[in-house]
Amino acid sequence: MLTLCMQIILFNGGRDMLAIIFLLLVNFLISWGNAKSVGRYWSESKELGGFFWLYVWIGYIMSIAGFTMVYGYILLMALPYILPLVRDTSPETIMAIQQLASDALYVLVGMAVIPTGFLIWFQSVANFWERKTVPNAIVAGWNTYVQFKNTVTAAREMPSAIGRLASALFGGKGKKKADTYVILVAIFVVIVAALSGYLTASAILKKADREYNAFEYAEKPQLGN
Repeated sequence: MLTLCMQIILFNGGRDMLAIIFLLLVNFLISWGNAKSVGRYWSESKELGGFFWLYVWIGYIMSIAGFTMVYGYILLMALPYILPLVRDTSPETIMAIQQLASDALYVLVGMAVIPTGFLIWFQSVANFWERKTVPNAIVAGWNTYVQFKNTVTAAREMPSAIGRLASALFGGKGKKKADTYVILVAIFVVIVAALSGYLTASAILKKADREYNAFEYAEKPQLGN
């Protein structure tokens, strides 16, 4: 889901602002939910270890990636308004910064989400294989579709994004590398987005970890028949 939204957001050129805002909101809520969910089992997963610990970490990584995407795109949208206040910057330079930063964000988030997505997909298929229920079938089917879509999209777009990054940072055949100002601002945007994503996910996770004890909850007597 995250990489699919990342593809739509970063490569639609800002043509549909309402769709972008909607996708940013959806990704923010998904990331918040992921961080809160894994936070409820964070301490317990360290004690239990194994695959449970692994999947809790996957949720944490997905949450960081989602928040990073949201903050990154907000920064990209704000650049045309902020940069001229700091330094006389041409529209062409701003566009170059946006392209470089969006490529870097796309590669960064894609490299985090695609591998973890495969693990989530595998677990959902394994759950369906063990318990062939309608909910498990829906989850496995959806995860299969999303992971296939994300992987195909990444395979098509990632090489181009990496190529543009390499060209901008190091130059290439008949091409000069990007202006130092463009590179530094783009790197700054990526660092701020990633750090903000990490801090937000971690704050939500730690709060949920303090407020919920899975072992204690499991030991409480449950009301019912």
